[in-house]
Amino acid sequence: MVLLTKHAWVATVVAVVLVALLCTRMNLVDHVMTAAVRDQEREELLDYLEDRLQWMRERCDKIVIVAHSQGGFLAHQLMTRYGGRNQKNVIRLVGVGSGLKPIWILNQARQPFVSAVAWMLPMASACLAWGTSPLIEPSNSRIAAGMMQLMETAVLLVLPLSVQSPEVDAAVMQGTGESLKHVQSGLLLVGDMTWARWVAIAVSAMLTISCAAIVKFRIMPRMNAPFALPTLDSSTRLEWQEHSSQHDMVGRMLLPELPPDVEQEATPVLGHPLRDHTAYFDRQGLLTRRLAAELLGDVEAFTPKRLGGQKWMETVARYERALRKQHDRRRCFQAVLMLWVAVAVLVPRMARGATLVDAVIKGWFPLGVATVVLSAAFTWRGRRSHREMIGLLDAELRGEPQSVSPVRIVPPEFRTAAALPLAFGALLAFYGALWLRVIADMYPEWQVTAPGGPLIASVLLASLAAAVASGYRVKRRWLAGAALSAALPALTSVGPAGEGVPAWAAAPGGALAAVVLAAVVVAVISLSRARVVLLPEAVPGTVLVGRRPRSRP
Repeated sequence: MVLLTKHAWVATVVAVVLVALLCTRMNLVDHVMTAAVRDQEREELLDYLEDRLQWMRERCDKIVIVAHSQGGFLAHQLMTRYGGRNQKNVIRLVGVGSGLKPIWILNQARQPFVSAVAWMLPMASACLAWGTSPLIEPSNSRIAAGMMQLMETAVLLVLPLSVQSPEVDAAVMQGTGESLKHVQSGLLLVGDMTWARWVAIAVSAMLTISCAAIVKFRIMPRMNAPFALPTLDSSTRLEWQEHSSQHDMVGRMLLPELPPDVEQEATPVLGHPLRDHTAYFDRQGLLTRRLAAELLGDVEAFTPKRLGGQKWMETVARYERALRKQHDRRRCFQAVLMLWVAVAVLVPRMARGATLVDAVIKGWFPLGVATVVLSAAFTWRGRRSHREMIGLLDAELRGEPQSVSPVRIVPPEFRTAAALPLAFGALLAFYGALWLRVIADMYPEWQVTAPGGPLIASVLLASLAAAVASGYRVKRRWLAGAALSAALPALTSVGPAGEGVPAWAAAPGGALAAVVLAAVVVAVISLSRARVVLLPEAVPGTVLVGRRPRSRP
């Protein structure tokens, strides 16, 4: 919005691109309107498809329809036409990234009740945002500042033992009391609300309740089994499958629900989340191999020849599960890393009095850069691993020797015990680095060196905690390197000399190094006891030796 309003050339370029797209076959808006609201054109399309289907029926005993995107909506309409008359000789309808749900929703938007809800909900949201703004804007900043001050109690864990004294403890407790006052003052702002804002909140509540009543009593009764196909013959039933990827915004909508057993498990796709919708039939995609396995099964069902369709389907299913688990692990890793970045960017701004919205607006650049970089890196890695897995799948289908399973995932029940100590160690290392920086400025005679070591350790431990929580098996030498970075100040710094105090206790950062080392040791023990799942599963009757399998006699 800022770019479009402050820079005329950006707005001009965007407008030219939009106009150019609207004048080409890439005009998706016009395509959607044709299927959703232009009834006459849609019926003409269905007449044409019905004529083509009749031509195939005269020449084929069994027909399989594969429909992509808006074709899925049209194919479903074709199968429901005239009580299911067009289902004759059709044994399977395969929707791929089908636009059935979104186009159906657009059709329902023409109903008066749905249109009323579509207008009432934004009005309710606007009234609620304006009415509660005094509760959100000032209180969030005060409460956030108070909560950040409460974290100062963690300083006692990273202070050198020789520095801890009743005066230091009293100072920390005084800061804690002030932070509690900030929290209280933030919660007592309800009295600053005007009557107009209370009215806006009441209007928002009434609009929301009205929308809920309309949805429950007027809209939901019409949504019962909206996609059920009519049955042409009781002896035969059309098999209907819907395939979509994890990120396909068109085919993976949650509502309305499809009939039971129609929506298949998410299909691993070679592409970016925004490209999934167009990458289903890539030459290195997995869906084409699954459809080929189903084709072999169909041929075997009507001929006495055995073509290995069942074995093909089982092999493809094993690699589908492996790619799906690998995808979930990779996206979880990306999400947790982005969570750490968001905390590092937003928390300091909120501690200085900014609200959450203000912190996001002011930190848009680092958040945007981190989002783009992480997305590009994980997408590149995902595409590479996808190609590698497809290569292994093709080699196994050809009967070539296989290497050991390339995917090793730690089950969820073994992740928490290792991830939590690493995350705790990352937080302590971060605050310890800040405190060492303060000590170096306040007491230069202590000769505090390498205060950035714990900061590097915090980044490493946070990344390793995200990897462990996502199911990766991290290497022990990485954990040892992070622990060594946290211990650098304690190993190289010189603390104050005190009577009866050993040198290791006086070294700045000694307690920090001990706590971080303990957290790393707990994580290493947990990872050593963790069981690893190998994917794809080994084929029964095959023994893996080194990097090559050996078949049993």
